[in-house]
Amino acid sequence: MQIEWKDIYKTGNDPIDNQHRQWFNKVNYFLEATDKDGRFVAARKLLEYTRLHFEHEEELMRRTNYPDAKLHTRRHVETLIHMELLVEQVADEALVLEKWKEFLSELFRNHMGSEDLKLAAFVTCHKRALKKGTPPGRA
Repeated sequence: MQIEWKDIYKTGNDPIDNQHRQWFNKVNYFLEATDKDGRFVAARKLLEYTRLHFEHEEELMRRTNYPDAKLHTRRHVETLIHMELLVEQVADEALVLEKWKEFLSELFRNHMGSEDLKLAAFVTCHKRALKKGTPPGRA
């Protein structure tokens, strides 16, 4: 029961894309776990990596003065709350795996396929503006 990687998840920003691939692999590792202990370990690793990835994106947003940072960060907080619930449900043996697969698939479509695309495009413009010597936001 894996989620298929799609090119629409690529943002064009190599560090973000590399992290997305790792994140994606952790999701599939979780989905493929077959026993409670394995699934719990995979869920914890998924939560930890999600936090790490979001911290990287939030630092990138701070460094570039990303205009949608507040909304993007709010989505991160919402996702982390869901991921914590995932870990709890695994621990309590109350997990409905198919619902979580749907949630994670939707997360990739909406977050990577939309929110992170916007962030990556802004970062690219920001870098170009800095190379030209133009202050960001005035390019």
